[in-house]
Amino acid sequence: MRVMFVTSPVLSHIFPTVPLAHALLAAGHEVRYAVGSELHAVSQAGMHAADITPGLDYTPLWMAEGEEDPMYAEDVGVEFLAELFARVSGAEVSGVLDLARDFAPDLIVHSAAQGAAALVAAALRLPCVEVPLGPADSDPRLARLLRSGMRREYERHRVTGEPAATARINTLPPSLQHLLPGRSPGSFTGPDEWSMAYVPYNGGGELPDWLSRPSRPRLAVTLGSMGAQWGGITVLKSLFANAGSVDAEFVLTLGGGDVSLLGELPGNVRVVEWMPLAPLLKTCAGVIHHAGSGTLLTAMRLGVPQCVLPHGSYQMTNAAVLTGAGTGFIADPDTLGEAECERLLTDTSLRSAGARIGEEIRSLATPADLVPRMVALAA
Repeated sequence: MRVMFVTSPVLSHIFPTVPLAHALLAAGHEVRYAVGSELHAVSQAGMHAADITPGLDYTPLWMAEGEEDPMYAEDVGVEFLAELFARVSGAEVSGVLDLARDFAPDLIVHSAAQGAAALVAAALRLPCVEVPLGPADSDPRLARLLRSGMRREYERHRVTGEPAATARINTLPPSLQHLLPGRSPGSFTGPDEWSMAYVPYNGGGELPDWLSRPSRPRLAVTLGSMGAQWGGITVLKSLFANAGSVDAEFVLTLGGGDVSLLGELPGNVRVVEWMPLAPLLKTCAGVIHHAGSGTLLTAMRLGVPQCVLPHGSYQMTNAAVLTGAGTGFIADPDTLGEAECERLLTDTSLRSAGARIGEEIRSLATPADLVPRMVALAA
């Protein structure tokens, strides 16, 4: 079977699809990625990718003239996500269509906000599988709203039908389903939904010697692959002004942020530019982060208590799921300090809820378990 993966041009949208792609490869199937940026993430994962938008500057697509930066937009819902990603996906339709005609896939797997993939699946009457990156784009209304936002592309390519079949992967455990947006009882009937355990993939890398030997409790601090750049690393100023009074080691992953903006850091803060998140969190008593989807779900799988600093965009939805699960809490960046760190280190209710949710996630079907279902869908 030939499977084409199509993702939005962002690392956080590519990474969640990699375990599924690896499972398909291990089962003997052929995989090809169609992406418009961050192709290195695919090649570093040992797979092949084609650039569907060579030379395209995505900046005006992410933030049209006069619009608010999407990372700062507050109180956004699925309508906002659909409008934003319909604009980005619209620029990718021709490239995805050309690659699909050349590669001739039996199945398309795509990130949930990738509207070009669904259009191409409909145009070529192919089955497709949607892979959300987290709670925010798990909203079952997103696919319909994306199609509405891309109506000109559908008209231009004369696409009026639907994909041959559609399935959606859901990586949140059953006990948390009621916390997802658009999931009130009886509110949605749609494509087949497959439950799958979230498997962290954050890229490969050489692990440092200090990682496995913390001399005291360790707290990870991260703003993800983009938050330190877009949201600004300065949201961590209050935290690190108070970190010296906490009996813990802090590991700050910069992700492209400028550490000098934080001023002088106390001696119990270790700074790294980047490292794979899952191996780090396995050694941590807690994590402080931006409520990003990958960080949220990685920490949930590992049962690590979380303190989140949501600012806007999808982060509010993720934070609501976290607090509803009882595995973490929301903090104010302006006052973040010793009290929140001590709560991460000592609150047994966070740890017990985290252990329960982590066990539930790990009990779900693996990516390898879903390969036969994908083969059947493509048959």
